[in-house]
Amino acid sequence: MPFPDLGSLRQDYLTAENVAGKTADHLHLIAPYNTRELRFELGLAALVIIDMQRCFLEPSFPLFSANGRAVVPGVAGLVEFFRRRSRPVIFAAQMNKGDQIDRGEVLRRWWPATPLEGSRDTELAEGITPLAGEKIIPKRRYSAFHATDLELTLRSQNVRQVVVAGVFTNVCVEATVRDAFMRDFFVFVPADATAAINEELQLGSLRTMALWFAKITTTRDLTSC
Repeated sequence: MPFPDLGSLRQDYLTAENVAGKTADHLHLIAPYNTRELRFELGLAALVIIDMQRCFLEPSFPLFSANGRAVVPGVAGLVEFFRRRSRPVIFAAQMNKGDQIDRGEVLRRWWPATPLEGSRDTELAEGITPLAGEKIIPKRRYSAFHATDLELTLRSQNVRQVVVAGVFTNVCVEATVRDAFMRDFFVFVPADATAAINEELQLGSLRTMALWFAKITTTRDLTSC
């Protein structure tokens, strides 16, 4: 089955230069939904980075998004901040063992070409390379919690709050946020460290998460503590 043509749905709404302005606009637009008062406590928090991989961030791949590339500096800044404060940084990366091993009929139908474990497709973006001792979770489905040991890893480090950043906001980021909420973690999503393939999907996902699952914030607010 051929890969779906996303051409008409793509919109390069983010650049490295306009991220701050766009984020301010988005926070204003979702403000009626983003009313939860939730205090960020770094000492209880872990950072979970979703799918900041070559297959989403380089133009030669079917799911490339320039919007994802635009948030790389924001994601990298969060990684460095959590490292400096000796808080857990966890990387979740979409990959499968093989088409007939751990993908399944539904995933094959929705996503005909998936990055395979050990391939260059799954490598993380420059500047977001895990350090020795930082956990990389192979993610077989959209959520980083599904059939992985992410929850065990977080519980083992007494984590109560989770910051989720990466791509794509309305797919794997939101799926992970929902599952974190269902497991009784308080969730924060930095709007300037997430991206979707178009602005409509970005705003829709931010509104949904804000109303039901997470506090939408910014990298600046999270790193000012």
